[in-house]
Amino acid sequence: MPLAIYVKAPPKTKSTKPIVGKKTERFFFAVISAVGIFSIFFATWPMLVWQLKTLPKLTAGVNLQPIPQAQVLSSKTILDQSVQVIQDPDGFSYFTTDYKPPAATQSGPVSRPQEFTLTIPKLDIQKAKVKVDSTRFDISLSHFPGTALPGEIGNSFITGHSVLPQFADPQNYKTIFTKLADLEIGDDVYIQINDQNLHFMVQYAKIVSPRDTSVLLPISATGRNLTLMTCVPPGTSTKRLVVITSLL
Repeated sequence: MPLAIYVKAPPKTKSTKPIVGKKTERFFFAVISAVGIFSIFFATWPMLVWQLKTLPKLTAGVNLQPIPQAQVLSSKTILDQSVQVIQDPDGFSYFTTDYKPPAATQSGPVSRPQEFTLTIPKLDIQKAKVKVDSTRFDISLSHFPGTALPGEIGNSFITGHSVLPQFADPQNYKTIFTKLADLEIGDDVYIQINDQNLHFMVQYAKIVSPRDTSVLLPISATGRNLTLMTCVPPGTSTKRLVVITSLL
């Protein structure tokens, strides 16, 4: 009778490849999660600081400097009636107007410069170019069409871009007004126009709706004001910050 020999096969060892694969997946998941959390924090932290620290500072004290009602001009002006609010598909709102600068007359050309410069020492803005009667402010600051020129009776209105504070650059027109909220009552603003050097002082600041066209209007019957505007909180376009200054 033949003998049968049975040999038990050695136990199979578990491959380490799946374990290595799982460790790699977990590592990349952790890295991606960390990057996501950091990105959210990077973008939202400045807005949180804005809401808790900057906004209360801007809104406090505005009502302490009312303009006498006898000096307030009517909002029913030609400028007010010609201004419209346009909204882009991405939700960004901006002012536009059909105002045309006065043309030359028989007595000679109208003295209205094409541009002037703005300097704000506290914000490290040095002789920034401001285009007169313009609604484009990506390659310069924009002096809104139809508003007074700096030094004239009325309200000279200037608009500039803002971004997240960590990307602020006072020499870049796409970020130049990011730190506009840092201006306080008494800070200096300088304008150079038509060989004139004008000195303005910050009076107050306030937050308004993107559709509030009243910020373009003259502030008082005899005032020579300069208003600076940008989007807030920086990096968003939900509200507008206006900083009002007066000629010294």
